Amino acid sequence: MKRVLKHLLWIVPAILVIAVASLATYAATTRSADGRYHAKLQKTIQVSSNSFKADQEMPADFSCRGKSTAPDITWTYPAQGTKSYALIAMDWDAPSPSLRLFPITHWILYNIPPQTIQIPEGSTNAALATQKIVPGLNIAGQPGYMAPCPPLGTHRYEFRIYALDVDQIQPASNDRAGVLKAMDGHILGYGELVGLKSP
Repeated sequence: MKRVLKHLLWIVPAILVIAVASLATYAATTRSADGRYHAKLQKTIQVSSNSFKADQEMPADFSCRGKSTAPDITWTYPAQGTKSYALIAMDWDAPSPSLRLFPITHWILYNIPPQTIQIPEGSTNAALATQKIVPGLNIAGQPGYMAPCPPLGTHRYEFRIYALDVDQIQPASNDRAGVLKAMDGHILGYGELVGLKSP
């Protein structure tokens, strides 16, 4: 029995180290793929918010420690030819900016009508559905906004708006990977707004 316990004492830490290394590799690979995806796009859209300022701390109401309210996201019209928009909000700093193990998808919206240049603060899936805007799945596998809830350090939350040359996309899967794949080749331009959140 003692011999078994001795083996467990080093096996368990070894498994944890392997798991952390695997997650870190996955996160780095995903960030690299995201960088390549956006490197070929034109950054032509100005994105702002009435809920928080760029590169500043987001108020608690928009986090899990407040009301978990979806923030206002506003953008400028890009070049002609835009037939719809999409929004993707990401946190690449989980669980900590110094130990990035997994990217978190907080919000996906697509098939946003071309005349729409704002997602108002407090928007719900039901309210957005009246405009035929489709919510994608967040990291919890649920449609709609998932509020930031950083455990360690100050996290950067990227809110990206994409202008598309099609009226609608029909992703094979309703998650970030599916939406990015469905948008590929149809993006006229994009823009981003970064908000910060600390524990």
